[in-house]
Amino acid sequence: MTSSTDIVIIGAGPTGLMLACQLSLYPNIVFRIIDKNASCTTQSRALVIHARSLEILAQLKLVDKALAQGTLADAMKGYFQGKRAIKVDLAQFRTKQQPLNTRYPHVLFLEQSATEQLLESYLHEHGIQVERNIEVIDIKDFGDAGAEVTLSNGEILRPKYVCACDGARSIVRHKLNLSFSGRTYSESLFVADCEVDRSPCSTKEMAFFCESTGLSGIFPIRDNRFRLIGTIHEGYQDDIHLSIDDVRKIIHTRTRRSDINISNCNWISVYRSHHRHITTFRYRKHYFLLGDAAHIHSPVGGQGMNTGLQDAHNLAWKLAYVLTHSAHDRLLDTYHNERFKVAENLVNTTDRAFSFLSSQYWLTRLFRLYITPYILRFLIQPILNSSQRLRQYLFRRLSQTAITYRSSKIYDYGASAGQFHRTTPLPGDRFPYVIFEPCYYHFVIFENQQQSTKVKLFIDFVKEKYSKIVRIHEEDLPVRFEGAILVRPDGYIAYRTTVFDINHFQAYFSQYLLFENI
Repeated sequence: MTSSTDIVIIGAGPTGLMLACQLSLYPNIVFRIIDKNASCTTQSRALVIHARSLEILAQLKLVDKALAQGTLADAMKGYFQGKRAIKVDLAQFRTKQQPLNTRYPHVLFLEQSATEQLLESYLHEHGIQVERNIEVIDIKDFGDAGAEVTLSNGEILRPKYVCACDGARSIVRHKLNLSFSGRTYSESLFVADCEVDRSPCSTKEMAFFCESTGLSGIFPIRDNRFRLIGTIHEGYQDDIHLSIDDVRKIIHTRTRRSDINISNCNWISVYRSHHRHITTFRYRKHYFLLGDAAHIHSPVGGQGMNTGLQDAHNLAWKLAYVLTHSAHDRLLDTYHNERFKVAENLVNTTDRAFSFLSSQYWLTRLFRLYITPYILRFLIQPILNSSQRLRQYLFRRLSQTAITYRSSKIYDYGASAGQFHRTTPLPGDRFPYVIFEPCYYHFVIFENQQQSTKVKLFIDFVKEKYSKIVRIHEEDLPVRFEGAILVRPDGYIAYRTTVFDINHFQAYFSQYLLFENI
């Protein structure tokens, strides 16, 4: 049987499910989501949801459910050879953050199994089913004529677009013969989800422990269940059946606490960590790679799943606008332009951090064990306690709210019209002050149209010509800037103006949207 569809999403992990949830907001798009597994994962796997991902869940009205099911981290502690060198008070980020940076200044611990169930339930409520126990057998590319995807149930799909969300061992990437350059770390890692009594950290704290034998971490899940992780020395490199006794011995050694009671492990896994990324997130017009299919890296900072969720958020509205609003195909090129740089920076940053924390090179280990603790205790900790600016900088980096698309090709033609104060956010910056409804551009007007005929004429023009895709907001917001700011469906600034020049705005918008078809 052969069938056609607008989009086929291959893989129903967090990234694929998020892409499906975003596309479900556009009723005129026909898409299918398939997965080789019989159900959502039952394992905790990715554990951290950061502020930017919480904002995306808020657009879907899922954030309250996520917060209710998870645990908010209050602190992160770092130990070196049994002595605490630093404590980062994450509660300060929530209570003393710069006003309006985000509505969700949290580090949320929520098992991947719960995240997937949350997203799949959203799809079910919108009448969309994940097609499970189905694998991709083959992919054929026919150039401008599109793609042909052969499934294990014998069906042949002819989609306009193929979205690969099928993980680090992506069959799509393999069939398209795309390079996945990078390297594999020499150290193996273990992860274990266990009950822990007499833990060195509370149920709302996370901690890492550096010893000469390696690196370990303890992270809260819920109640008295914790995620335990650690690097493994060479004797265990090929042992995929690490026992609870092995985990207990490693944690006792690295925490220097033999009284920690570890029991009831419902998941233990040993794996090699990699840092890799592909060179193009869009391939031959019809193929898009997202999440782990496009980039993988060390678990430092809990960035992996969050980056995949944001890949999906970035791509979904662009696919929707091409399919439903006759946007130019070049709009889809900006997915690679924007997200590739994010992934490349993330891979490089986490690689440097993980390499420093796990390296067995004698000089690096000497610095890590005997110098770093003093830098953290006597320099970083006092500054962190007293400097809101440093706390804000670290939070923005960790939470992915600092990501900007200022260099995106989407802004090549004058996305600014007029003169602006230096505090006015730039095109490509995230607009954090309001979480708008998805699917639309949002024009936030700061000028009083009653006092300016030019402003009124501009607003009337936008309402007449772009009413299907642009919403006008003239109500009071908790911030004031000059002129007006146009916010994209994904919450990033598309355009700003203080002169309200209709021709300039139309010239900018027509780069990607054919206004006669809107």
